[in-house]
Amino acid sequence: MKKIVFLISIMGLLWASCQQNQELIPYQLIPYRKGDKWGFCTPDKKMVVQPKYDDAWSFSEGLAWVKLNGKWGFIDTTGKEIVTPKYDDASSFHEGLAGVKLNGKVGFIDKTGKEIVTPKYDYALYFSEGLAGVKLNGKYFYIKIFPDSKVVEYYEE
Repeated sequence: MKKIVFLISIMGLLWASCQQNQELIPYQLIPYRKGDKWGFCTPDKKMVVQPKYDDAWSFSEGLAWVKLNGKWGFIDTTGKEIVTPKYDDASSFHEGLAGVKLNGKVGFIDKTGKEIVTPKYDYALYFSEGLAGVKLNGKYFYIKIFPDSKVVEYYEE
């Protein structure tokens, strides 16, 4: 009998936990266009971030990239600007980093907006399994960022 009560209690806690976290999942917010401006709403069209952006992309790792006055930045699920729109282009977050382009060069920022890799590459893919493919001066190679923010470039011989 004790085992059954224990199992039912655990199942109840798990169910309650899932229900509670369901409201916090950022990918439930979807880009919403009104006129020529973009914001974000829930699937049932409850407006969360009022349309004011020139363009908007889906949330990734809790942040969405948005375009305002020709520049890209990032907002959180409440609409708070985490990274001021200042980049010429941007991409979604992967493994805690997002690609950003400034003056024709690509680098990476973290979720606070800190430039972890200064924009210097001609081209870059997103991080996967700790590595990102990049191009610089016609050469393709990988970069890896270590916990101390040291960037190491790996060339194939």
